[in-house]
Amino acid sequence: MFLALKEMKKEKGRFILIIGIVILISYLVFFLTGLAYGLAKDNTTAVENWNADKIVLKAGTNSNLASSMMEKEAIEDFKDYEISPINLSRAVAYKNGSETDKNTIDLVLVGLDKGSKAYPKIIEGNEAKNKNQVIASISLKKEDNVQIGDKLVLSLNDKEYEVVGFTEESKYNVGSVIYTELYEASSTNMMFTENEKDANQNKAEEKNGEKPNNSKAQDADTVSKATNTVPERVAGILIHGQNDLKSNEKYDVITMDDFIKELPGYIAQVLTFGLMIGFLILISTIVLGVFMYIITIQKKQTFGIMKVQGISNKYIANSVITQTFLVSLIGVLMGLGLTLISELLLPQTVPFKSNYIFYLIIAVLIVVISMLGAIFSVRGVTKVDPLEVLE
Repeated sequence: MFLALKEMKKEKGRFILIIGIVILISYLVFFLTGLAYGLAKDNTTAVENWNADKIVLKAGTNSNLASSMMEKEAIEDFKDYEISPINLSRAVAYKNGSETDKNTIDLVLVGLDKGSKAYPKIIEGNEAKNKNQVIASISLKKEDNVQIGDKLVLSLNDKEYEVVGFTEESKYNVGSVIYTELYEASSTNMMFTENEKDANQNKAEEKNGEKPNNSKAQDADTVSKATNTVPERVAGILIHGQNDLKSNEKYDVITMDDFIKELPGYIAQVLTFGLMIGFLILISTIVLGVFMYIITIQKKQTFGIMKVQGISNKYIANSVITQTFLVSLIGVLMGLGLTLISELLLPQTVPFKSNYIFYLIIAVLIVVISMLGAIFSVRGVTKVDPLEVLE
């Protein structure tokens, strides 16, 4: 330890350069890991928050909740289990009706019964009291500056929802979630006119052979709200607790782990980033190991002189390994520190999340492989003949 620290103190420039390289390599690996993990979580946080063990979808929907649609009577088939019927749809909304790029938001509407286990917990604001009030993911506040009391107007049919509360971060396939009443989420994509009066007026004008004056009401047979002829359906049924349910001709019963894997684009994204980071770690650690090996071998003459003075191979080896450990550890810790600082400075729209287990694994790999490079070099150093060095 003494010899290692003494040399590092004397050769400051060289060791600052080495530590700098370790910092940059570890920072790059940590940062890409945070991006990959953050993007993966943006696909799944909503699913994880539902606290379900399995999900039931209509058979033949390829494990896709957005493609599934079942009659509400299907709920009766699972009444013996703890369930949460669920609906899901996607929409584009304008914050407070302002149709600008800044106020245009991509949303995922999730419909749940208030009493269900999957219903979100309020962390800010109040519960929704009617179908026109919604609970929003806190990510909408952080990323899109949506506040309690703001109105979200759907671009498709001008339906308006008031945000009355926020729940913990909840995203589905990268889209921020708002929670509505169960059947409200299944009707949001229907092409309703602005109000029933417009529809009736158009119908009367067409009956008299007149051209409808209301340009917004393109279809006189539609109205602004669901009528008795609009069926109430569910996209899926969440099953809570351990159970032995299996798929049959009517339903696909899927574990939540398998459901997440089948999210559109999720596996491709995870594999792409995983392979990229894996190869980056492999190449980076090999480079560091070789770098440490070359630096150690360059000191052959110094080690030869130390042997002449009676210093043992064990002492020299311990010095080299300790020095490598300190250099790599300092570099990794500083690289991690830069990553955490970057996380604080990044805008909320960047999908970056730290996973300290991943960071720990990466840090250990970098330090261990750097030390392996030093150990291989030590084998060469211990075989140095002092007489050859002095010649």
